[in-house]
Amino acid sequence: SQSKIDLKRRKTLRFTPDRLAFNFSFITRDHKYNFEDKSFSKLAKVKVFDKLLRLSVERYHAILGWPKRLGLENIPEKEVALALHPEFTKSLRYQDCLPGFWVFRISDTGRVIGKIQETTFYVLAVDTKFKLYKH
Repeated sequence: SQSKIDLKRRKTLRFTPDRLAFNFSFITRDHKYNFEDKSFSKLAKVKVFDKLLRLSVERYHAILGWPKRLGLENIPEKEVALALHPEFTKSLRYQDCLPGFWVFRISDTGRVIGKIQETTFYVLAVDTKFKLYKH
């Protein structure tokens, strides 16, 4: 017989997370800024994947020192017109995140906007129209 896994029991980590992990669970329901938008082309998808790969293999603190065109940019929340996924705020993750929104560029194709909690980058929107904040 197969034993059940106790999901409530948390193990102590034997390492300190030092790389970003990306979570797509709370992307906006607004179709203009999620992966369902028709303007989100195959080329944009490839560029997002390439950027995710690059950001996830480097150390988090190193990325914070990169120029914004290569790494991450912090933008005050009041400057971003984004409707957060309701479950993101209900889950209380929102309260534990770093201040502001964090953005990474997908070249001249768009921007990925999210929040960071420890080393988890919650992807909340993909802006291929450059309309969620002033550029």
